[in-house]
Amino acid sequence: MPVDARSVATPPENPHPVVFDGGPNSLQLQRTLEAERALLSRPRLSIRTRLVISLLLCFGLSCVFALAIMSILVSAHETLSTLARADRLSYEIHNAVDEPRDREKNGRETALAHADAAIATLYAQPSGLRRVAPIPGIDTIATRLRVYRDALAALPTEPSAEDLAKLQAGGAALAREVDAMIAAERASLESEFGTGRRTMALFLALLFSLFGFITYFFARALVMPIRRFQRHTKRIAQGDFSLIGPARAFRDEFTDLALAVNRMLAELQVYQDRCVRAGKLTAVGTITSGIAHEVNNPLNNVSITTETLMAELDTLPREEQWKLLQDIYFETERASEIVKSLLDFTREERQELVSLDIAEVIQSTHRLAQNEMALNNVEFVNLVPAGLPHVRATANQLRQVFLNLFINAVQAMPRGGRLTVTADARPEEGRVCIEVRDEGEGIPAAVLPHIFDPFFTTKGPGQGTGLGLSVSWSILRKFGGEIQATSEPGRGSVFHVCLPAAAVG
Repeated sequence: MPVDARSVATPPENPHPVVFDGGPNSLQLQRTLEAERALLSRPRLSIRTRLVISLLLCFGLSCVFALAIMSILVSAHETLSTLARADRLSYEIHNAVDEPRDREKNGRETALAHADAAIATLYAQPSGLRRVAPIPGIDTIATRLRVYRDALAALPTEPSAEDLAKLQAGGAALAREVDAMIAAERASLESEFGTGRRTMALFLALLFSLFGFITYFFARALVMPIRRFQRHTKRIAQGDFSLIGPARAFRDEFTDLALAVNRMLAELQVYQDRCVRAGKLTAVGTITSGIAHEVNNPLNNVSITTETLMAELDTLPREEQWKLLQDIYFETERASEIVKSLLDFTREERQELVSLDIAEVIQSTHRLAQNEMALNNVEFVNLVPAGLPHVRATANQLRQVFLNLFINAVQAMPRGGRLTVTADARPEEGRVCIEVRDEGEGIPAAVLPHIFDPFFTTKGPGQGTGLGLSVSWSILRKFGGEIQATSEPGRGSVFHVCLPAAAVG
């Protein structure tokens, strides 16, 4: 049958929000408590604590760097002060060495003044060079400076060339030692500045590394749980209400979120079970008249046959009596089978998935609805082939899905018609797909996208709850299956159900 591609209904990914009106049953409560214990049994390390520790670590590293830089700056300041005084000392010593050679300008007295100034630079308070820093060789310079000053003081007014040469040699040695000291101090200052630059570069490298680690650490601490909860929400939207378990060795604020989500899932599971039970009761209520009619037929036959047997017991041959008794037995078995099918459908069953033959599920569901179909002049055509791969589901809930579809199809054909069920295996997809096709009035295009919404119905008051297709969608999602509908007004509707094939072996 050609179908307009636009007339396709798929279940909503986000059903309408619901309000819970009760707590979980004992089994669900036990599972929730076990999940909570598993989540809470881990040591707590909150994101806030980790953030505070990270900030304190950065602050501590910054303090260490500041102290190191301050120490280097103090040392450099002392070295600069030492160099300034050492330059002053060098200036005085060089003048003290050079002046005695100037006979015309009274060089001896000037040289003595410079020598005394040099000694004052070494020992004067509070800025005496010798008291400021422990410079290597300063004591030797001090000793030679005093020797040179004494020799300069003892120099005659008219010194000979030999006296001047001897004095000049001592002064030159003293000047060289002072220059060597200044060079060493300058090298020390350069070394301190180099250490400062390296310290700063090392700190910046450590700081950037620490920031990078903290960024990566908090990205993992925040992004990974968020992505994990995104996956949880996707599976919840698909009908998987399994509880969230521990994912890391410690707990934090996301653990509190997981606890809240688990409680929500417990309530959702209970609510879904209630909806399934409500949908089942609705389906049973719809087929009650047909079942009552079906049970009434064998009871009437039993009653008539029993009356005949009682009235003609003495005149009937033994063979006729035996035949009447067989009729009673067969009619009783027929009624018993009808009641058994109804009880099997309505009884509670374990929620464990088992391997099911889809052909048997369709046939047993037809037995439940066959009287409803007969009363409404609906012909059931079962084209499900034998030998299809089994599917994994729970029998009663899968019957409930197809019973909802059968009842909807019967109600869509008030003047009768044909209800056709086909199925095929799709090995490349690992699925088994079933189609339920009716010849009813079809579903309007504006209505089609909403038929799987909870409590949505186009039937009149008292004729439907709007739970059938919504419950069917929830059940199939729980099995890992899906349901879609295609329809063309005036030419009927087709519901496509696909379920994962059970593993062989």
